[in-house]
Amino acid sequence: MKANVRETQGEGHRGLRIATLGVLGAYLLLALYLLWRTAVLTPFSDEINWAFSWYQLKGDHDWLGYLLAPHNLNRLAWTRILLALDMGALGGTNAPLIVSGGVALGVTAAILGAQAARAAPRPLALAWGTLAAMLTLMAGNVLDASFPINVTYAHAAVFAVAAISLSEGAPRTALGWRGVGALLCAAASAFGSGAGLALFPVMAWGALRRRDWGWLAIVTVLGVVFVGLYVSGQRQGAASDALPALHDPKSALILSLNYLVLPWTRLSPHFAWTIGLAVAAAATALILARGGPQARPVERIACGFMLFSLGTAAMAGLGRAGVTDPYDVPIRYGLLVAPLQAGALILAAPWAERLWRLRPQLAHALVLTLLLGMFAQNAVLAAKVVRASDVMRGIVADYQAGRRTSQTLAVVYPTPAFADALFARMRHDGLFQHELHLKPAAPAR
Repeated sequence: MKANVRETQGEGHRGLRIATLGVLGAYLLLALYLLWRTAVLTPFSDEINWAFSWYQLKGDHDWLGYLLAPHNLNRLAWTRILLALDMGALGGTNAPLIVSGGVALGVTAAILGAQAARAAPRPLALAWGTLAAMLTLMAGNVLDASFPINVTYAHAAVFAVAAISLSEGAPRTALGWRGVGALLCAAASAFGSGAGLALFPVMAWGALRRRDWGWLAIVTVLGVVFVGLYVSGQRQGAASDALPALHDPKSALILSLNYLVLPWTRLSPHFAWTIGLAVAAAATALILARGGPQARPVERIACGFMLFSLGTAAMAGLGRAGVTDPYDVPIRYGLLVAPLQAGALILAAPWAERLWRLRPQLAHALVLTLLLGMFAQNAVLAAKVVRASDVMRGIVADYQAGRRTSQTLAVVYPTPAFADALFARMRHDGLFQHELHLKPAAPAR
């Protein structure tokens, strides 16, 4: 009888594994399709300023100034390096930024998936890791790779999850190869986007929780020095950038809470913040309850992931209040919420293990339902993302054709004379002269 039960369970495990691999393969193919289908190759918005900076570099050869020049309080070294390679050697295709974003997105999914798989019981490990990877590779997050102006978030995210994994997964020691790697990844994340600055307090909190005083001292001192250097020399300091949030804290709070519900915020923009409040409260409770000195490394890593997303949500509320409608949070921030989602999945693994031991067939059925449900909702979101990218290409085409409306000015560039001069110069140099004409561009309305 016991042999029959074990045989039945073994068949169930194999069936779940085959189903998981099938869903994962289909999901990855969809993500790759979206990376191609939603790509925008023509510069617009912030990338126009970045391209102008490259032309300035050609004149003054000030590489350090070019790489570290602030952009809205961010120092986007990786973006600037890739753009210089593209414009200087590859003819202006935006391919380096898009490919780097795709690689960063894939590695982020792999890291989060691997940590989730570590936390789950062996029969559910593949499925649990796949769920974490699927959360990371949702259609809205793919836009952080296919839209060059969003690639900064992909660069920040991949180094952020690596830094937390190295820092919280290390044995209790002041500094070792994991510690050095964590510090380097934290700095690299900040040079992807200023959101990476949240990593230093996250790592300090982790060190405090596990009472690793040597690591706490190192992270605190180096973090203060790095953040101070990062924000210094900027015309508009972080304090002045946060003034709108101080004048209107309600909008800042709503924006931060809506941020935590991405990519589902827009299903109910004016009520999503209530769900965000529940997410913030639950995440805070989990971080306080788990991740202490006796916690497993994977649990500490999960708490670090969650705290990082909470930190970036707070930064978004402080930095974007008065700039962005708090009820219309840009979907590009969604990738920075993926660590919180994966962290919650990791911390839920013990409950999944209990259910698997008591009711293995029910556990398999529920996990398979989750996998199929995730795929189905992502297919719906993918259709919306494709339409959004088509609209974006149409708006850019309208702008270049001279059709100036409030929409094209808001999306492409608010100062037509400056943008037109730069477009003319790039056209003369043969840069960025190709676009993916996947369908006739409809005039913007």
